[in-house]
Amino acid sequence: MTNSISVPDIGDFDSVEIIEVLVKVGDHVNKDDPIVTLESDKSSVEVPSPISGKITELNIKIGDKVSKGSLLAKLEDELSIAKGNNEVNEDDVAIKKETEKKKTPKKINTINNVKKVFDQSTSEDDVDPLETKEWIESLNAVIENDGPSRASYLLNKVVSQAYSSGLVLPDTRTTPYINTIPPELEIKSPGNQNIEKKNSSIY
Repeated sequence: MTNSISVPDIGDFDSVEIIEVLVKVGDHVNKDDPIVTLESDKSSVEVPSPISGKITELNIKIGDKVSKGSLLAKLEDELSIAKGNNEVNEDDVAIKKETEKKKTPKKINTINNVKKVFDQSTSEDDVDPLETKEWIESLNAVIENDGPSRASYLLNKVVSQAYSSGLVLPDTRTTPYINTIPPELEIKSPGNQNIEKKNSSIY
């Protein structure tokens, strides 16, 4: 709130000269701090600030003539200053939060899409289908929560432990044999030549 500081009742004096201005715009003053000094033909009088606050406007200068009620300055009280600072601080906090929100990179899910392992129909060799299902569900949970890398690591550890324990595991790394050499480019072995000579001697 802005308050006006005026010339108080100084008696029957009119057109009193201002001989000293003790503040400037932006100064913070306490209650009863002198604002200006007035001088009549008989005495000098200091006009104090009625409240604490900040000078926002000066309406006089040295040499001006003033009387009772003349406006000297305007002052913003401390409550208004504190409220204004809080509003500024709240705005700063809001702006800062918005800025940080924009700078914060969105979390990107880097886990590759991996198909779940579905339980196959019960095999004759499966002596405990329920346990098999639990193992598959556990594997699916690892894939979903920790990613394929973790699932592969655990499977490799299990296989290594199985070999260390002396288990014989089926080798699934083999593939069906495919002959990639055309028949006309195949080199005949000596055995084939001997058989052909033997066959020709018979005839």
